[in-house]
Amino acid sequence: MAKVKNVKIYKKRAIQLIRLAIELAKNNDVELARMYIKLAILYSRKIKFKIPLEYKRLFCRKCFTPLIVGLTERRRIKNKVLVRTCLYCGWTRRYKLQYQTTHKKSKS
Repeated sequence: MAKVKNVKIYKKRAIQLIRLAIELAKNNDVELARMYIKLAILYSRKIKFKIPLEYKRLFCRKCFTPLIVGLTERRRIKNKVLVRTCLYCGWTRRYKLQYQTTHKKSKS
């Protein structure tokens, strides 16, 4: 397989496509947004780089729909677990909630 030139350009373009897909989904153009996300994933596979976790969590892994609370996603908290459900395909993802506690050190 030949090496791909301009790897940085592909990375920037993939992340930019995901951002544009989120904006399109907010404006009720979900089908075009899904195509943008599929294209971003194609770029990441072509140059073999991982999409950052913060961007991976913005779309459904099954149908590539951008997840926006209330429009394309339902969020529920059950027993300290966040349940995210895609409203298009029914894909669910569970995240364990971690509460940040600050411990005050006593002066002795």
